[in-house]
Amino acid sequence: MFVMENQEQTFTISEFGRRARITVRTLRFYEELGLLVPSRQNHLGHRIYGLGELAKLQQIQSLKFLGYSLQEIKSLLQSESKSVEHLEQSLPLQLKMLMEKRDELNRAIDAVKRVQLLIKEGKPLTWTVLSSLLYQMEHEDDQKEWMKEYFSEEVVEQFYSLSKEQRQQIDIEILDILEKVKKLMKEGVPPQSPQAFDLLAKLTDLALKHVDDPEEFAKQLEQVDDIQNSEELNFQFPTFFNSEEEAYILEIGKSMEALYNESKEN
Repeated sequence: MFVMENQEQTFTISEFGRRARITVRTLRFYEELGLLVPSRQNHLGHRIYGLGELAKLQQIQSLKFLGYSLQEIKSLLQSESKSVEHLEQSLPLQLKMLMEKRDELNRAIDAVKRVQLLIKEGKPLTWTVLSSLLYQMEHEDDQKEWMKEYFSEEVVEQFYSLSKEQRQQIDIEILDILEKVKKLMKEGVPPQSPQAFDLLAKLTDLALKHVDDPEEFAKQLEQVDDIQNSEELNFQFPTFFNSEEEAYILEIGKSMEALYNESKEN
């Protein structure tokens, strides 16, 4: 329904919402915020919308498209004469924020695809695995900065230059090893067994697989042992293994080291 007022076509809130493809609830919410408040009423005392309100609504929707919050939009539109000037001043920061959101969205998309692949491959997914994978992807920039403090620039760049396909393959191989760890532990296989030694060798090979200088990387890993003992490393790089599985792998390493030292003495 519409009425004519001074030859200008005006609309009730429901008709205006239908034509503008926006819900009445949203229009009322905009009115409560002081964003879009019709100044005229019809003979029944109902607020009516016209071309002025349509122009204002289009401004609001345009700024929403640019990623501004409703409160920011309200501030930008408070002074009609300076709104474009204020918009121009705020655009660099808005662009930075949108680019950061885009990067976050891209990481989230990559995370979904990696999890989907693991499910498709039939890998044993647990919340420990999922939370570790998602945490590492979400905080990749922070992890890279942390690594720069303790590892050479070459090692850091080699690790973070891996393709998506290579990282997906690493996920699969780690979960294969995780499955074997769970199996050995369930069967009560001792850390001193050949099967356990073989498992740790595969895990070590995977860690060194994409490093040009494995010996140098191994030395750098030894240098972060103190950090690992203080649990800082676990905060930066949560693993696919739970605490019991990590303890089992650690015992395998100690057993291998003891065997190696014994062979040297003999």
